[in-house]
Amino acid sequence: MAIHQVDRTIISPRRPLTVLFRGVFAFALLAASLIVTAAPALAAHTIAPTTTCNNGVGGGGGQGVICEVTIVNTITGSGGSAVVTVHECLGSAGSPSDGSCSTQTLHVAGPVTLVNQCNGTVEGNGSKLLCSVHVTNNFYGVSPGATAATVDQCIGSGAGGGTTMICTPLGSTTSAVITQCNGTANGGGSSVTCTATGTKAAALGVTINQCNDSANGGGGLVVCSASLINNARSGTPPPTGTFSAGSSSSSTPSPLALLVWLAMGGLGLAVVEARRRSILR
Repeated sequence: MAIHQVDRTIISPRRPLTVLFRGVFAFALLAASLIVTAAPALAAHTIAPTTTCNNGVGGGGGQGVICEVTIVNTITGSGGSAVVTVHECLGSAGSPSDGSCSTQTLHVAGPVTLVNQCNGTVEGNGSKLLCSVHVTNNFYGVSPGATAATVDQCIGSGAGGGTTMICTPLGSTTSAVITQCNGTANGGGSSVTCTATGTKAAALGVTINQCNDSANGGGGLVVCSASLINNARSGTPPPTGTFSAGSSSSSTPSPLALLVWLAMGGLGLAVVEARRRSILR
């Protein structure tokens, strides 16, 4: 009887069910935790009259950042509004878009007057920084009074040996409308391309501050651009929006979803194994 009892314990369908499920569930927890650890997290961006994106992120080597901000301001005699789209990624320098990415569009109850992004970012060796800001100001019933935008760009940058710098223009202006690529890419063998274009409107002050004190490791790549366009429009302006969520998406897989998927798959395998052993019994 003792030998028979031992045999029943070995082939009992309950034992493989418990052991396999616990094993697969533990593996799922481990896999999820590894994903959480390995996948770099995006910095929280802000879409508002002061808009931000990916400041102070990506301190390790070989990381890449993308920030693409597009703003359409509507300005009227009584106020205005804005439609803002932010696309951002934090991944590898080889292909930043293969990492964590998101895109969001919001209607803002007021014009955007400051964009502050990609500063103090990806300071490790072999990093990549790709950032852009495009602002269009449409004036209805208000004269823009536009003049050339002042630029403070590429000052104190590219100090490392073998660095390539293309700055259009290379300018040093206090309290400039566009301030970018200063104190950046000072590691050896880096490449910097920064472009600033557009006009400043007397009727609405918009400033851009990006790509400063960033990508100072060796072999860094920096490509940053900023543009400001001011238009005098006729006709009826579009309705002023309130703060409302638009579309957003992320390419990062959900650790919780993977955990559930693995656990359910393990449960299915355990059930099949239990049935097989039950038949053998």
